[in-house]
Amino acid sequence: MKNDLTCGVVRDLLPSYIEGLLGEDSRKAVDRHLESCPACTAQKEAMAAMPRAEEAEETAKEVNYLKRVKKGTAKKIVLAVACTALVLLGGAALKLFVIGTPLQPQSVAVAVADRQDNNTLYLSLSSVGSGNAFHGWKVETVDGVTSIYARDVLASPLYSSGQAELSVPLNFVREVWLGGTTGRLLWADGLVISRNTMDLLDAKTPYCGDAPALGRIAELLQISRVMGPYTTTLHTSSEPYVWALEFQEEFGEGDLRQLRYYAYQMLALVENLDKIAYVYEPEAANGRTREERLQRGTVSAQNAARLLAGLTEKYNQEHNTDWPIHESVKEYAESPLEYQRMVTLLTEHLIYRY
Repeated sequence: MKNDLTCGVVRDLLPSYIEGLLGEDSRKAVDRHLESCPACTAQKEAMAAMPRAEEAEETAKEVNYLKRVKKGTAKKIVLAVACTALVLLGGAALKLFVIGTPLQPQSVAVAVADRQDNNTLYLSLSSVGSGNAFHGWKVETVDGVTSIYARDVLASPLYSSGQAELSVPLNFVREVWLGGTTGRLLWADGLVISRNTMDLLDAKTPYCGDAPALGRIAELLQISRVMGPYTTTLHTSSEPYVWALEFQEEFGEGDLRQLRYYAYQMLALVENLDKIAYVYEPEAANGRTREERLQRGTVSAQNAARLLAGLTEKYNQEHNTDWPIHESVKEYAESPLEYQRMVTLLTEHLIYRY
């Protein structure tokens, strides 16, 4: 077939030629023309390269767009994380410095808890921790039971005081509690309930063979600090069960009264304890060996109950009260009020009256 296509016709056909749209005869005619025409061949190659350049440009545009989207998304993620962190930090700060937690009795020291008259209990409270503060003090009385509440927060310029002075009316009130009736009893039926009473009742044990528990009771009673060093022997193989103490320092009459003051409480706090036995060296007993000078004594649970019954009867007569008379010394360790009554009876009889 004669190559009779002109350059103009070939260049018009080149787009269809490049796209593969020409018939076989037309394509062959264009091929023959391109074989002998460098100008049209160059035009064909330029036209064939154009789509690839456009595709590359379009691809670059898409990549750039995706980069911008990715960069914007990363910024949004960082911003979201930062906002979340700020919200969490703000919530934690609000919780620690403003909202706080309900006051826990163990975090408060009652420096003064004194009934100044028949109608008001005056309390001076302070935080055990130097970095803590209290706010929102509230006193509520329901059915004769008064409860004191507050919020415990970290000290800040907003709330900086870890102390409070409260006046609690006692009209028609039987009990006053710090932190509600599951907290700490402060006052009941005319008596201030000491922290030591609450701690000793927490240390109460059913078995006199539990040496660590007995050591805890002795520690809370401060026996060694007041009476001096001593050794302990426990007799638990058969009844009567005995807690025996041998003291190393000389005793005077006041020391014996103090020891009996402790012995009654020890008998109340150990459920199966029958007897306190003690060994001591009396004062001014020179001229004999220590073994010859040693004196021995006991306080039994039965004798303790009888003594406390007599003291209760006498106290009721003198103070116009109606404290119950218990048959067993163990009953005094059944509630903070009864234990505080026992301590009051022993203090008045063994300490203040001598």
